[in-house]
Amino acid sequence: MDFIHFFGTTGSKEIFFNKIRSSGGLYLRIENTNLIIDPGVNTFYKYMDNDYKEKIDGIILSHVHIDHSNDLNVFVELMTDGGEKKQGILMLPNQAVEDKILQPYLSKFPEKTYILKQSEKYKIKNIEIKVAIEHRHGVENYGFIIKTSKNNIGLITDTGYFPELLMAYQKCDILIINVPYSINTKPNPKHLDIPAVEELINAIQPEKVILTHFGENILESDPTVIAKELSQKYHINVIAAQDDMILEV
Repeated sequence: MDFIHFFGTTGSKEIFFNKIRSSGGLYLRIENTNLIIDPGVNTFYKYMDNDYKEKIDGIILSHVHIDHSNDLNVFVELMTDGGEKKQGILMLPNQAVEDKILQPYLSKFPEKTYILKQSEKYKIKNIEIKVAIEHRHGVENYGFIIKTSKNNIGLITDTGYFPELLMAYQKCDILIINVPYSINTKPNPKHLDIPAVEELINAIQPEKVILTHFGENILESDPTVIAKELSQKYHINVIAAQDDMILEV
């Protein structure tokens, strides 16, 4: 079975510290390819607790914020058997290297390390990863399209809304959207809200949408209720992710 495991569904330190929701990245097992995406706080614990034994083929980091990058180095160690085996692919922004989010001694451990560039395509074992567009989040940050034989999976990581997002994720069958807000009233927002999600749904017409990375604002409105309302309004399958949810793809 091909699947995506959502280790956690919040990036908010208040929600995580108060044990309302868990933090953590994504684990994908698709077409015999095993990927870790955005290994933030708690990701390594969740991965080990689930007793996954398959070799990790690749690690993808969208940006350097701690809720996305905290466990990056330990996963590089795990993927390469502590540097004993030069294997696996690492994809990350240049800022992660410049700011030493990736420990310098680990830089030569993977078989290949790719510095992300907008619109570039990369191969990790049996699947293609396209860098969809650079996002607007205050740091160097990218979203991705994961191309498989069955689906195009768009991963819209943290970003403020801007119109170019609508074209960048065209032809995605599945959209995973980080949406901390029900309604974002902050000036110059760095995250999406539900009106922005509706813009994406209208423009892209995906078959399925998964909402995740919730903040206090959207949790107060109940993302499960919001997802149900969006499903009925747009006649597509909209899902509010839960901690440790496994989505078959």
